[in-house]
Amino acid sequence: MPDPGRRDNELSHLHPVCRGKVEKVLDACASEGIPFRIFEGFRSPHRQQFLYEQGRSRPGNIVTNAGAWSSIHQYGLAADFVLYESGSWSWETAGEKRRWWSRLHEIGRDQGLEPLSWEAPHLQLSGLSVAQLQEGRYPEGGDLSWA
Repeated sequence: MPDPGRRDNELSHLHPVCRGKVEKVLDACASEGIPFRIFEGFRSPHRQQFLYEQGRSRPGNIVTNAGAWSSIHQYGLAADFVLYESGSWSWETAGEKRRWWSRLHEIGRDQGLEPLSWEAPHLQLSGLSVAQLQEGRYPEGGDLSWA
């Protein structure tokens, strides 16, 4: 079983429709000089549960309210974008960087990705619910790497 402490930022593990939109967001950010990269995309249910336990049954701050199979990440239909500057990840949202986060969300919406109001890095394929995905209703166009 993969290490639940290791995040997956491999774009090929995202659903192809989401993958294409994420790539366009990254390209648009790069062309505007906004240094966003994918911090995490697909999450195994094992990793999601590991993250859910943080701040509850494991030390650390709570980082998610979604347990296994309760996050759109498990279906490869979401990605977390984080600023990457001078070789370091940054979740800074003050000053000029506030504008960058707003622009990320604007670009994402233009590509059919929606942000979450409570989690700035997260963009997911618009119009989905976890309930639909749990019922096996997935977007069309999946490929073998996603499956």
